[in-house]
Amino acid sequence: MAFYMFDVDGVLTDENARPDQDVVKMIEQLAKDGHILSFVTGRSRGWLSDYLFPLFDDEIDWSSLYCVTEHGAIKGRGTDISSWDLEEKYVISDEVKDKLYKVSQKEKYEGLIQWDQTKESMGTVEAVHGDPGDKEHLKKTREALQEYANDVESISSESGNKIAISTYGVDVIHPDLTKKIGATWILDEIQSVEEVFVFGDSEGDLVMAVTAREHNLTNITFNWVGEGETPEEDHIHSVASEASYSAGTKEILKKHIG
Repeated sequence: MAFYMFDVDGVLTDENARPDQDVVKMIEQLAKDGHILSFVTGRSRGWLSDYLFPLFDDEIDWSSLYCVTEHGAIKGRGTDISSWDLEEKYVISDEVKDKLYKVSQKEKYEGLIQWDQTKESMGTVEAVHGDPGDKEHLKKTREALQEYANDVESISSESGNKIAISTYGVDVIHPDLTKKIGATWILDEIQSVEEVFVFGDSEGDLVMAVTAREHNLTNITFNWVGEGETPEEDHIHSVASEASYSAGTKEILKKHIG
C-alpha cells in the first residue's frame, strides 16, 4: 500500500486549468488498488466540488480521500465539502480582501486576470484562460499575474500577510499558511505506509515530501511535472516527467498502474 499526495493546479489540470479526465481515471485505479490518496491544493473547496469531483466514479468509495484546500486552511475527508473544516485563524480580513479586489479591477488586467470569489480564507486572482494552445495569451497572463503580485506587495506586507504565486494565480494569505499544514494533518492521520509519492509543479510542493520525511517515513518520491529544474532534497528521490501539467502526471502514473 502506498500513499499519494497530489497538488491540483498544473498536476491534475492542463495549461488552461481544466481537470484531465485521463488523470482522474488513473487516480480512480489507484483507489481501486487500495492506495491512500490525498489532494493538497491552493484551490478552494468549491472549485474542487464544481470541476474535479464531478469527474469521479460514484461507484468508488471516496470517504477515505484526504482533501486540503487553500494551502491548508480547509481540511476534510471525502467529497462532501460541507463536512470539511475551515480554520478561522487563517482567514484574512475583509478590509484586506477589498483592497486586493480593487487592484485586480485595474484596466490593465482586463481579460488577463480575474478575482476568485470562491476563496474563503485568502484574497486570490487567477488567470483568464485563452484558447487551448494560445501561447501568446498564456504568456500575457503570466506577466499580468507577476505584475499584480508586485502591485499588491505593500497591501500584503502592511497587513501582515504574504504572497503565494501559483501556476494560474496569486494568493494573499496568512503568513503561517503553507502546504506543510495540510500535509502534517494527513500524515498524522494515516497509518504506516510502504511508499510515499508526491506530485507537484512548484517548489512549494516539495514541502509535502519533506513533511513525510519529518514523519520518519522512508521511500519517498517527489514527482516533478513543472517547468524548469527539478527541486531536490536529501533522502527524497526526485523524478521528473518529460511533459508538464497533467500530461506529465499521466506519463509518471502509467508506471504506477498495472
